Amino acid sequence: RQVQEEGEIPCPSLEFRLVNRLHGVPSGEIVEAKLECVAILDPKIAQLSSQGSSDGMGETDSVINADSTVAELITALREQDRPTRSLAFHSADSKEPRVFTNLTLDADEHPYFRRVWFGRHRLDEHSPLLTRAARQRVKANGGSWPADMNDYHSIKSSLHFHHILVCISGTSNANAADVFAQKVYDLVDVNFGYRFVPMNYHCRDGGLRTDPYLLNAVYQQRGGGAEPFM
Repeated sequence: RQVQEEGEIPCPSLEFRLVNRLHGVPSGEIVEAKLECVAILDPKIAQLSSQGSSDGMGETDSVINADSTVAELITALREQDRPTRSLAFHSADSKEPRVFTNLTLDADEHPYFRRVWFGRHRLDEHSPLLTRAARQRVKANGGSWPADMNDYHSIKSSLHFHHILVCISGTSNANAADVFAQKVYDLVDVNFGYRFVPMNYHCRDGGLRTDPYLLNAVYQQRGGGAEPFM
C-alpha cells in the first residue's frame, strides 16, 4: 500500500544499487536501461510455499537447464501466464529441482541512466523471497509488517533464496551499442538494517560528482537494530 496508517510498520525492502562507470564521461549515459531480476529459491521451501497458495510452480524441460543464461531464464518467465509464477527444472547432478522466479522492482526502467540507480524489491505478501508463513503473517496484518517480526533476526529467517541474479541492459548514448552487465548475490551478501551511503556530492564549483568507491558503503538505518558485522 502507498499509505501506511499510524502505528503500522511498512514492509522492508531488499535494496541494491548500480553505478554507471562512465558517469563522468560526456555521452556516457545508458538510454532505455532496464533492470531484470531472477531469484533461485530453496526448492524444498518453494514447493511447500506453492501448495495451497496462489503462487504456482511449473516444470519445464524446454530450453531451460543448468547451462541456461540469465536472459533465457527471464524469457521463460515472461512466457508464463503470471509474471510471479515460478519455474523448476531438474539438472543431471542433483535430485532436487532448481526453482527460479521473477522479482518485481519498484523501478525497473530508466530512460537516461547516468550516475546511480537503486533497485528495490518490497518484501510484502506477494514477494516470492519470503516463506509462506511470513507472507501469511503480512497478509493477515493488512499488508503491514508484523511488529513482533520487526528485527533483523526475524526478517533474516523469513527469507529463502540461494541466489539473486541481476541484469542491466540498455543502449550506449555514445555509440548506440548494446550494453549488458549482470551480478549474482547470495543470501550471505544481504546486510540487514543498513542504508547505502550517498555517492553523489557537489563540488565547490557547483558541479555534481559521483564517488564510485562508495558503491558498497553503508550505515545503520535510523532507529538502530541492525545486524552486527562479523
